[in-house]
Amino acid sequence: MFVRGQLTRHPGIDPHTLTFAVLDLETTGLYPNKGSRVCEVAIVRMRGDGVVLDEYSTLVNPGLRIANDEIHGITNADVAHAPTFQEIAGDVLAHLGGAIVVGHNLDFEEKFLAAEFGRLGVSLQPVPGLCTLVTARIQLDRWGYKLDNIANLVTGEWPTALHSALGDARALAATLAKLIAEAPHPLAWAGRAPAPLPELPRTGRIAPRAAGLRKGSEGWLATLTARLPYMVDSPPPRPDGLRDYRALLTHALADGRIVGDEAAQLATLAARAGLTQSTARQVHEEFLAEARARAEADGIVTSTELKELQRAARELAASHLIVDLEEAAAANRARGNGPLRGWRIMPIGDAAAVMDVLDYAVEHGAKVAVNVTKTVRFVVSDGAAQDDPRVVKATTAGVDILESEQARKLLEGEVAKVHGGLFADPGGEELANRLAAERAATSRQARPEWHEFWRPQELTPGDYQKRFVDRRDDWDAAYEIHVTLPATAGRAPVAAVAQKKSGCAAAIAVGGAVIIGVAEFVRQVVA
Repeated sequence: MFVRGQLTRHPGIDPHTLTFAVLDLETTGLYPNKGSRVCEVAIVRMRGDGVVLDEYSTLVNPGLRIANDEIHGITNADVAHAPTFQEIAGDVLAHLGGAIVVGHNLDFEEKFLAAEFGRLGVSLQPVPGLCTLVTARIQLDRWGYKLDNIANLVTGEWPTALHSALGDARALAATLAKLIAEAPHPLAWAGRAPAPLPELPRTGRIAPRAAGLRKGSEGWLATLTARLPYMVDSPPPRPDGLRDYRALLTHALADGRIVGDEAAQLATLAARAGLTQSTARQVHEEFLAEARARAEADGIVTSTELKELQRAARELAASHLIVDLEEAAAANRARGNGPLRGWRIMPIGDAAAVMDVLDYAVEHGAKVAVNVTKTVRFVVSDGAAQDDPRVVKATTAGVDILESEQARKLLEGEVAKVHGGLFADPGGEELANRLAAERAATSRQARPEWHEFWRPQELTPGDYQKRFVDRRDDWDAAYEIHVTLPATAGRAPVAAVAQKKSGCAAAIAVGGAVIIGVAEFVRQVVA
């Protein structure tokens, strides 16, 4: 099914210009020829420069009992409402087509896809493929080439949802992007160019799993949403699943917070509803908007209602929908505690200049006086008649009467005193910012740690054979791995057999240069 190519230091195609489809499968066992089936699939389509173009992920109903849920966490209950592989076959091909298919031990994915498509009578030949396990072994001299180890080495982060198809595919995509962008020696693609794949009917039915949930700093639902696939063309949620998801969301938010068990239940219903990142956000935002509409129905949002909305918004990761309410509340609090707190100012007349002074004063905490009392700081007037009773009363009480310009300057001076503080120095702040910019401009980017393990030269086929294939102490006569060397000029394909318990063995010739490929026997044991 896959014709292997390689990322090599030799001349080839610039990988930045190519599209990659990073693939990962979770399965019910290791042997499709003995009945093991796919139970989850994920594909991350990305450009060689690391930009993610699309994601696809779904649980798959294998049609048999899952007995290895301790490995990937997928249970029989999880897949009961999931589509079968036949139902998703067209969507899988659409996301793999026109790209180089990437897998960490691609032979594992190959044998399962070949078996699944074979059941449907679909033969896929040839598809360009890249095995990053082989790439890592050829280019990096560090023992321990399992996906989580390589991902951590190259990206500096551990996969966030290990042994979930989308979590592993995302980790591998990030690793591949780093290898292409930051390799000490530029890497080129030596292999077939991407090509379209056969088209099958597409159902659009998905049941994405949100694995590896944690509360984090943004809440359970933010993690749940992030664990769902980013799909450019998300299918609409299934009505029955969406109804249940919203009902449970209402129940979970009744006390203002979501706990871990509730998040896990919501994740189960999100899969049954077929939610993606975009549709989940839409559901959450609509849910909060409806709650806000109920709060505003009587024309005022009370402080109690605002607190409820704030709690729900934090849980739903949708605080942007109530920013205006929070800003209005904050403005009210700021006015009550502003630098002019305790000041009472009385306006006389309704001239624009007087109103501007009044607005400025109220914005910074002052109150508007209606009558002249001894607590009034001053009266601001637009030149009203001196016989105005309020002017006469203010004069009698010894309250200053100021023109609008005088009043504005007085207020601005008081505000500046409070905001400036004892050690305010704009010049010092500007100097600090300039020095920081100079340091950032002159500092050199630290050399990535994984460069220390970059081989001086990439392994030759012979070296690879000795290091990763001819490990007789690991062999077991009970198992055999068949290795095929593709045809080269003037020579027919050559088949070989290696008896092994684990590890990989395959050699490929691409464009006249021999590249090493790998057939992994046990996926989880990659040394």
